[in-house]
Amino acid sequence: MGLFDLHCHLLPAIDDGYVTTEKFEKMMGIYSECGFTAVAFTPHIYNPYVTTRVEALRSTYEWAEEIAATMGITTYLGSELYVGEQESLKTLSIADRFALVEFGLSLPPAGLIARLEELRQMGLVPIIAHVERYRWLSVQAPLLKEMRALGCLLQCNVEAVENGDARPYVEADLVDLFATDNHGDETLPLRLAQVITRYPIVGERMAGLL
Repeated sequence: MGLFDLHCHLLPAIDDGYVTTEKFEKMMGIYSECGFTAVAFTPHIYNPYVTTRVEALRSTYEWAEEIAATMGITTYLGSELYVGEQESLKTLSIADRFALVEFGLSLPPAGLIARLEELRQMGLVPIIAHVERYRWLSVQAPLLKEMRALGCLLQCNVEAVENGDARPYVEADLVDLFATDNHGDETLPLRLAQVITRYPIVGERMAGLL
């Protein structure tokens, strides 16, 4: 397995990503040129701030899957699940193993650990998307320790590694994977490859995921 990106918003006209159908093939070509052999598309679901065209998700993914395959890229259809106050959690898992989750930035959702346990009971490993964004989830936060005890993985965005926002988590050896959270930036595949090379310990952890 080569490099992979488990968090991006590149399916055209599905959520807040800005890759057009005309530019999608070019984007996949860039991923391939940078050494990527797998990409998981993770459109937002249940996010109160993003409109997602769920009705077009499957057909758009099937179209994207065919194009990516011509570039030698294996694709996965997942989702970025916003964990809020919904009665039950429903998600599209990545490779039938992982549930990428996000939260509100200012405060944790009520009963967060119990909610993550729901996903574990489904046989899924929660991946905490862009952990560096949550003001309430510092390296020292008790909730973070509970998440780790539950088996949650921590993901940092490339940009956060570059600008230093992810430094506390990296220096505390808490990061399990890097990803682009790519909404259409053609520079991000190369930058992700460079970040993985810069932090080989995280790269080794990533290599064991897929």
